[in-house]
Amino acid sequence: MNHDVASLALALAAAGRAFAPDVRALLRRLLGVGVRVGAASLFEQRDLAHTDSLDEGSR
Repeated sequence: MNHDVASLALALAAAGRAFAPDVRALLRRLLGVGVRVGAASLFEQRDLAHTDSLDEGSR
């Protein structure tokens, strides 16, 4: 039983070491997409607020 636990721990460590760079790259890409989406949303809200204030000022 102890041998199985050690083998499992070594296998998990090897898998973690092998896939860590890919997981890190995926997370960075997802965070980058989130930043772009958030920035686009802020710009859209700013543009809508700007056009609304222009409409109110012309009345």
